[in-house]
Amino acid sequence: MKKKLKYDDLITIMFMILLVITYGWDAIARSGIKGPRILLIIVTLIFARIVFKNTFLRKSRAAYVVTMAFIFASMYLANVFDFYGFPHYDKILHLASGVILAVFGFLIYIYLGNNQIHKEMRPAAMIFFSLVFTIAAAGVWEIWEFSTDQIFGLTAQMNSLHDTMWDIICGTIGGLIMNIPIAMYSKGKQIRLLSKIVEEMTSEE
Repeated sequence: MKKKLKYDDLITIMFMILLVITYGWDAIARSGIKGPRILLIIVTLIFARIVFKNTFLRKSRAAYVVTMAFIFASMYLANVFDFYGFPHYDKILHLASGVILAVFGFLIYIYLGNNQIHKEMRPAAMIFFSLVFTIAAAGVWEIWEFSTDQIFGLTAQMNSLHDTMWDIICGTIGGLIMNIPIAMYSKGKQIRLLSKIVEEMTSEE
């Protein structure tokens, strides 16, 4: 009997097909000007797949799909089709990254708790961990951008402390927003996305 593709596998295949088609179209219509960026997206996609398949994240299909959506918005739309030209698109992405990082902080919290949500744990601990993880990760990303700018002569930060600080602030705000449903979930409220993540993380599959 043929094994049915899981939804995360299907999304990966569809994304790869889209990238191959885009690479071919770019080579014909734009003389391959975006070819290196498309190849970088493919490498990023493969790397993300390896991480999710070989770490404690392997059960987190919902988190994987969210990550794919962010790669699509931040690398495919932004770099291949120049969405960074739209006003505030960069800040919107950093806001979204804060939301996603808060989810990953939530995932790590569950993992450190042996894939269990213990009723005796204070809800504040889950919220605090997720928020601190978000802020720290936003800062690490800016360190990465600064380092690559200095080493390779890029302009990701536009040589601007103002831009860097607003990126971190947007990421932090995104984390704060996501911690509202995390707080509700920690108090027993059913939040569909978080419930799906916990269900996958604690499954015996």
